[in-house]
Amino acid sequence: MTRQFSSPASANSTYFRQFDCGDIFNGVVVETDIDNVDTLSRVHGVANVWPMKTVPMASGIRRVKAALDFKSHNYSVHQWTGVDQLHTQGIRGKGATIAIIDTGIDYTHRALGGCFGPGCKIAGGYDLVGNSHNEKRFPKDPDQDPMDFHGHGTHVAGIIAAENEWLIGVAPDARLLSFKVFADDPWDTDEDVLIQAFCDAYGAGADVITASIGRPDGFADDPWALVASRIADKGVVVTISAGNEGNTGPFYSSSGANGHNVLSIAAINVTGDPSISTSDPTAAPIPAIFTSWGPTNELLLKPDVGAPGFDIISTVLDNDYDLMSGTSMAAPYIAGIAALYISKHGGREFHGPGFAKMLANRIVSSGVSLGWAADNINFEFRAPPFQVGTGLVNALKVLDYTTQLYFEPFSLSDSIQFRPKWTANITNAGNRTAVYSFEIEPQAGVEILDPHYGIKTAYNLEPMHIVPPVKLPEDVALAPGETREVEFFFGLPQTVNDDYLPLFGGKVWIRGSNGEDLSIPYGGAAYDTEKAFDTMFLGDPFITDWGGNWTSWSFNADRNRFDFMELSARLDYPCFHLRWDIYTAYWTEPHWEYPPIVGVSGYVGAAATMRDADTFWYYDPSRMDKEQTAAFPMMRVPRGYAKHWWFGKLANGSHIAPGNYTLRFAALRPYGNPNISDHWDIMRMPVRNIQVLPYNGTNATIHRG
Repeated sequence: MTRQFSSPASANSTYFRQFDCGDIFNGVVVETDIDNVDTLSRVHGVANVWPMKTVPMASGIRRVKAALDFKSHNYSVHQWTGVDQLHTQGIRGKGATIAIIDTGIDYTHRALGGCFGPGCKIAGGYDLVGNSHNEKRFPKDPDQDPMDFHGHGTHVAGIIAAENEWLIGVAPDARLLSFKVFADDPWDTDEDVLIQAFCDAYGAGADVITASIGRPDGFADDPWALVASRIADKGVVVTISAGNEGNTGPFYSSSGANGHNVLSIAAINVTGDPSISTSDPTAAPIPAIFTSWGPTNELLLKPDVGAPGFDIISTVLDNDYDLMSGTSMAAPYIAGIAALYISKHGGREFHGPGFAKMLANRIVSSGVSLGWAADNINFEFRAPPFQVGTGLVNALKVLDYTTQLYFEPFSLSDSIQFRPKWTANITNAGNRTAVYSFEIEPQAGVEILDPHYGIKTAYNLEPMHIVPPVKLPEDVALAPGETREVEFFFGLPQTVNDDYLPLFGGKVWIRGSNGEDLSIPYGGAAYDTEKAFDTMFLGDPFITDWGGNWTSWSFNADRNRFDFMELSARLDYPCFHLRWDIYTAYWTEPHWEYPPIVGVSGYVGAAATMRDADTFWYYDPSRMDKEQTAAFPMMRVPRGYAKHWWFGKLANGSHIAPGNYTLRFAALRPYGNPNISDHWDIMRMPVRNIQVLPYNGTNATIHRG
């Protein structure tokens, strides 16, 4: 992993920090202002390079505490998931260890045990970053005290394990570990911190790891997702929040949650009022409007399942309580259910490294279907797997069913890469023969393209019937202890308009004569992704000159000049590889070579643009540092608008020399081969020749041929 930085103390320097991850991840963090992804990828022995990315803290969506008298209402959502019945049976998570990766935990809270260390509910952990440090300017200062000064991690901990006379968490007897990954100021962290925290939690013996953290990404090979997947492959259950960007619409899944066998958790809106019956149709659970939509950019099904995540009461700082909403509240709920299962049936030490996959299958297959809720509520349609996975988790099914399914979610892909055949294994662990039958539940399909504005927001999605042809297995009779593989064959829906990019999905139900009903999600795209996103940009990217010249730049950042280049672009689809390259004058596309090497075929270098330009309306030299840069190429870029401020700096830390140049700004198309020029969507500029005054004020010309 690499992160560019610039400061007087670090000019022309490179710093290495190795991960302590055992056999999970062999890698280093490279902090440098003289290299980028291209140059580091050419180092002997390097298998992959990821640019370091910042991950914001999900603060949770708060309600005013006065809106509800918590104690008098005995507020609880457990009646919707069956957790209340498990508590009645005495199943409370004893013997399970859950690691919480978050802002820390206020372990002095009475409902969380009031202490920290061996013998306490919060039994261990530490602070990986320290307090009040800006990661972009100061080094990390870890310590042994994971005290929470934000409240987010404390709220998460309470959802899992709080207990007092009127509030009880999902697994109140579970043992918690706290790994603090956010400093007190600012409210963000880096992926390398999250990776190390996951490795530390695994090394500390956690049975379950939960993180209510993420950023829009959509790629399953993100380094954090990769590490989370490898930990799950060792038998540790991993739950990560799906994200709170639901209004943005499809293809906005969250970074770490995209991992294979990592449970991505959607938020469900359920009432916690015990006076309302679960059989009341007016109180039926629905998707929370903010829960982020998948699928991943590779059309893998995410999220996996949902849990209560709206108006959730839990612990906060100063021995207090508060309502919060978000997928941040849903992910720990599933972690708590995993702890309940472990307390009854044992964990990875008993079941082996396949335990996390097995339990993930049980959790996902338990989901209860929900009504459609995006811009409106419509119970004629079911919420699709791209929004809520299989629906609301049912903890009774997870713990008590004797039927076990082994499967991968049926990610059918698109019309060109379509995968028609899928299999699942069914095991009857009961003491009587059971006959299993199969049926399909089509859920809401959606046309995701607005011809004028690109991918629709969730509010503009309209549910529609899109049903694929499916050949289901014949009924299967299984004796006690018997396992059988069954096959499913899907076809593409025929009555669709692929110009509007239809997504379709639903569930396959496996119904047993023993009364046990389980489901597997399916979903796909009824269009050709490569054709649909042949043009990666929504409208042409464009360049502006804040100096007002429009035809030349001096890269003068003086307050009275503001002469730098602003490149604005809106990606219509997530981009695996985005480049801004500088070549000598009159370079043309037939000379494209990948990866470009400085000094070869006219290549000068990649642009390095100021960090976080998107967060500012204008450049203010009194409070911004133009030397704090991020170097192109940029990898795994979410769809949406971005602007890039270029002050003439190159990826190797130097500034562009006097001379004449050609710009190439390009996005790699889906499934594209970077070696082939035609697989890139290249910025079209209105003029070929643009006059530029480089960093030292000498005339130069930039060309785009």
